[in-house]
Amino acid sequence: MRFTVISRIGIVGIFLCFSGLCIFSLFLSFVSDVRSNDDKYHDMFRGFEEGKCKSCHPSIWREWERSMHAQAWTDEIYQAAAVEIKDRENSCDPCHAPEPILVTGIGKMPQLRNVQRDSGVSCLVCHLDKEGAMHGPPASAETNFHANVTDPLYTSPTKLCATCHGQKSVPEHDQVSSFLDSRYAEEKKSCATCHMPIVHRIQSTASHESIKGRKHTWRGSRSVAQLKSAATVKIAFEGKKATVILQNKAGHLMPGGTLRTIILDVTHLSPDGTQQQNKQVLISEKTANRLKPDEKRTFVFDVNVGDNLTARLRYQLTPETPEDKWVLMAEVDKVVP
Repeated sequence: MRFTVISRIGIVGIFLCFSGLCIFSLFLSFVSDVRSNDDKYHDMFRGFEEGKCKSCHPSIWREWERSMHAQAWTDEIYQAAAVEIKDRENSCDPCHAPEPILVTGIGKMPQLRNVQRDSGVSCLVCHLDKEGAMHGPPASAETNFHANVTDPLYTSPTKLCATCHGQKSVPEHDQVSSFLDSRYAEEKKSCATCHMPIVHRIQSTASHESIKGRKHTWRGSRSVAQLKSAATVKIAFEGKKATVILQNKAGHLMPGGTLRTIILDVTHLSPDGTQQQNKQVLISEKTANRLKPDEKRTFVFDVNVGDNLTARLRYQLTPETPEDKWVLMAEVDKVVP
């Protein structure tokens, strides 16, 4: 009887010990998985620095490295402006060198990262999750370096863009708020429709044929072509009245940033070349007259047959940009019939 009790105690002890070992093994496995995911996450930053993103995605990389996203931190205009902001670490810098926004939260104010700031808004910022996987649209080629996650967010990425371009607390770069109230949003268009046009290219070195994708250049206020497509200027005549019609085609407030200014100049000449009138209109956040998406604004002039009207629309990037550097967005010249 005594032997039986001791045996039973021994069996129970062995069982408890075995159970404890199992639980401990599961715990170690869990810790190992956590560390593994953490390692994969940091591996992606090391891979970016070592050129793995560039070597595997050369076409997309070439697009990105010429973009303002790539220069978001190093841009001289940004750094000169940010120096004047007392709370730049919380209000400005987080969007110019953010932690991956899939980690910090879509739509939430980004967090300033402590590494690789010179790479600005890199591929990791928009695509990397906390487990080291890269998110993207369908048809992403498989790779051995990182996992791919097909994410519907990337087929219409306005929510993604709004993380930096839709923060109402940072009006300088809040273009998404006005876009969401526009007909363009109602038509199911997105930021990518205008700023990431469709291209066909080899997506990566693991691909075997060109596929449809979005161009990673994000043309904006530094692009002459983009500025020329952002607005139209027309002149119409009726009787002895001339109407200059300015229309916003940008899909969001125009100009989109609070430091930008649009200048409309209208020159009215008589048939012999004598100047009858010269009207200049400044449009900016400072003058509180920015154009809403699709908005038309008209300016009426008294004219006579043979008079000549010239309307020029120009873009001033910053208050310090001299007039000889203003970009011509549109110009119309018409004679009164």
